[in-house]
Amino acid sequence: MKLTIKNYKEATKDIDFSQLPEAAREAHKEFDAFADFYSDDKDIKEMLDNHFKIVEPYINVKRFPELPFDHPLNILDKESGQYKEALKEYRDSKKKPKATTKTSNKKTAKKRTSSIKKTTSKTAKRKPNEVPLMPLEVKIIKRYLNMHGEKVTERQVSLLYKVIQKAATEKTIRKSSKYAEEVKKIGNDLARTYKEMGSSCTFEVPGSMYSKLKNIVDSYGVTPAVSLIKRFINLYGNITIDKAKRLLTSIKNAKKNGKVTSSDRAYDRINQVQKHLEDYLDSDKLLVTNIQLNGLKGVAGLGK
Repeated sequence: MKLTIKNYKEATKDIDFSQLPEAAREAHKEFDAFADFYSDDKDIKEMLDNHFKIVEPYINVKRFPELPFDHPLNILDKESGQYKEALKEYRDSKKKPKATTKTSNKKTAKKRTSSIKKTTSKTAKRKPNEVPLMPLEVKIIKRYLNMHGEKVTERQVSLLYKVIQKAATEKTIRKSSKYAEEVKKIGNDLARTYKEMGSSCTFEVPGSMYSKLKNIVDSYGVTPAVSLIKRFINLYGNITIDKAKRLLTSIKNAKKNGKVTSSDRAYDRINQVQKHLEDYLDSDKLLVTNIQLNGLKGVAGLGK
C-alpha cells in the first residue's frame, strides 16, 4: 500500500513503531507538524517521502480494503471458524434486499415527499474565504493554534519557527502579505518559548492572540471542488467500488446543491473525475493517464 499525507494516520494506526528504526519513530511522533507543510517545503516533503518508504513494508495488506483495518475479515486466520462466520455475515449483508410492496398510505407518502424536499433544499454553509489552496500564512497560524495546550518538543517548536524564517527569506511570505504581522508575532513567541523551555513543555498561545488567530483560521476553507479532487487522488491506486460510488455521489450532490458550479475554476477537472469514476464503475478499470493525474495534482496543489 502506498502511503500519502491523507491516508498515513489510518494506514499506520496498527503498526508497532517500537520495531522500526529510530528515525522512523521520531518522524511518526511529529507527523502532524511535518504534514502541515508537506506541499510548501521541499526538505520536509523529501523527508516524509523517505519516511513513507521505510514504513510501507510494515503495513498489513487488507484483504477487504473497504473494511477497517481491525475488522475480523482483515485480521483473523482464514481457516478459523470466526473468520468463516464473519465472511458469511459480510456476504449476506451485500445481498440486495427483496423489494417491498408499495404502501397506499397517503399520509406516509406525503410525509416522505416533504422530508425529501427539506433535504434537497438544504445547502451547505460555505466559508467566507474559500480558496483552491490554503495560504501558507493560514497554515502556519493553524499549526500554531493546534499546539495550544499540547505537550510539544524543542524540535516541534523549532520546526515551525524555521518554516516562518524560511518563508521570510524566500519571500513566500512578504511584509505586504495579508497576515504578515500575525506570522511575525507567532515567530517571536516561538523564539521566546524555545529559549525558555526544556526538552519539552505544555505550549500556551497568549490569550491576546488566540481569538483573533482562530477567527482567521475559521474563515478559511478549501473550495469543495478541490476537496473532491483531492479525494479522488487519494483513492488512486487504492480504489474500490464502494469508495468510487461514495465519491461519485458526493460529486453529484455537490453539483446539485450548488457547492460546485460551472463558475468554479476546477469545474472541468471535476467533470473529468466524474467521468473517470463512471467509467471505472462500468468497466472495473480506472484508466487515468499520467498527464491527467499530474494535472489533477496540480489543481490540488499536490505536485507531481
